[in-house]
Amino acid sequence: MLSDNRSRRLQSLFMRGGAAALLLSLTTAAPVMLAASHASAQTEKPVSGGTMTIINGSDIKSWDPAITAGTYPGGPMDVLDAVYGFIVYVNDKGVVTGGMAERLTSSDAVTWTLKLRKDMKFTDGAPYDAEAVKYNWDRAADPATLSPAQPFISSWNKAIAVVDPQTLTIKLSSPNANFAAQVAELCPFIASPAALKAAKEKTDIKPVGAGAFTLTEWNQGISMTMARNPGYWDQPRPYLDTIKFAIIPETNSRIATVVQGGATMMAGYPYQFGSNATAPGVATREIPIRGINRAYLNQAKGIFTDVRAREAFYSAIDRARLMQAFTQMPGYKAPSNYFGENSPYFDSASSLPAYDPKKAQELFDALKADGKPFSIKIVTYTNSDLKRLAAYIQQVLTGYEGASAEIVEVDQASLIQRCKTQLDFDICVEGGVLVSNGAEPNISNLLSSGGAFNWGQYKSAEMDAALKEASSTLDPAAVKAAYVKVQKLVATEMPVYIFGEQTRSLLLRNNTGGVVPSNGGILQKQFLYVCADACQK
Repeated sequence: MLSDNRSRRLQSLFMRGGAAALLLSLTTAAPVMLAASHASAQTEKPVSGGTMTIINGSDIKSWDPAITAGTYPGGPMDVLDAVYGFIVYVNDKGVVTGGMAERLTSSDAVTWTLKLRKDMKFTDGAPYDAEAVKYNWDRAADPATLSPAQPFISSWNKAIAVVDPQTLTIKLSSPNANFAAQVAELCPFIASPAALKAAKEKTDIKPVGAGAFTLTEWNQGISMTMARNPGYWDQPRPYLDTIKFAIIPETNSRIATVVQGGATMMAGYPYQFGSNATAPGVATREIPIRGINRAYLNQAKGIFTDVRAREAFYSAIDRARLMQAFTQMPGYKAPSNYFGENSPYFDSASSLPAYDPKKAQELFDALKADGKPFSIKIVTYTNSDLKRLAAYIQQVLTGYEGASAEIVEVDQASLIQRCKTQLDFDICVEGGVLVSNGAEPNISNLLSSGGAFNWGQYKSAEMDAALKEASSTLDPAAVKAAYVKVQKLVATEMPVYIFGEQTRSLLLRNNTGGVVPSNGGILQKQFLYVCADACQK
């Protein structure tokens, strides 16, 4: 549940990152995106030197910069960022901010200009210039690369024009006010073209970037070690000499490692930390970015191709109790739709089906009568929290006549392949939240026909049109009207299972400085430093 202060703060974040701010920028001919301002990145005095260890839940499969998945802390992109750096990123207020590039701007939401920083070089000595960016994006647009962002990039990469070594332009086929945020989410990493060309297979790709750190050791499935990049563009950053990533899949083991001083930090949720949050030398830091807990429903094949099955699933389970089983904490309120009640886009008239066991049984009976028994496969990864969640769903469903569920657990790193690529699931559950700190780019990623997070392959021309309408207009009232249509479709078609609302937190050693979250909570690692004394409370 959100406190009143949190609610007001989230509302402020929505408004600052929303259509109203965009319209003001455009009508004054100002850039859509603001250049980075690092002055507010930390309040303590940075200290150079030292080592930090960040715990991730799973290892990466490849150093391919085009294979991005989930801008949340502890995920694969967290590691790629350390080597490549975000070309632009979304700060915790929802504003697109300069990273490896100075800015990505537009005055009309159609023609976008990317301005790179001068004299940047990859660690192999090659220039980080407009041609290198174009090569990376053209490569990701090729279906053979298997980039999750391929549908997005291929819609505009042929309209890229290199103006000079620091400048390129992209002319979109129609206005897209959210383009810069989508780049930050879907295709932010640029690698040395020479390194990419030298690799015969994806597994052969060497991580040659221009980011804050360089890879020195990779013990697959266990850890990786990176050293400070002395040629990084933003000197004296990065402050750390060494940054390490430890791969620990189990939540309780991650917590114990931080508490015992074996690692600097992990990302999680307050319900997971318990009394460990007040252990000696330990602190917590909220990442003030609202997110939704969701599960994907397979609409390409299986029982959930029938909308009655999706409604039956929503009606069968009390989502507040599901969250309690998941988190082992009471007091949750099930979200009524994609947008939270404090969003300027929230529509109280459009609500997902509420818990209604009688309605659920009627729908299960109707499906069975039509030769469609409700028997589902729940796919999730091996995590104690997710095991409880899946077991609760299974237990509740077996209480209905004609309904059953099987649980399949996979390694976290294999979840995308099992669910998104192979479509071998009925319901697929990730442990984290999907950031909904404003509308885009995640709402289109989740709900559009070609969306990067649309693992269930939900397809609706009406939904695609409403999302495009919201992104194409600069009128705040028209944006809201379009998102009202989106919410009505979410409520009636139930393309995804939305069961909770949370914000992430970091459990960290209290001498951790320079915590600057971006996108879904990934830390900008160039700002991190070790304080001489405790600098976190």
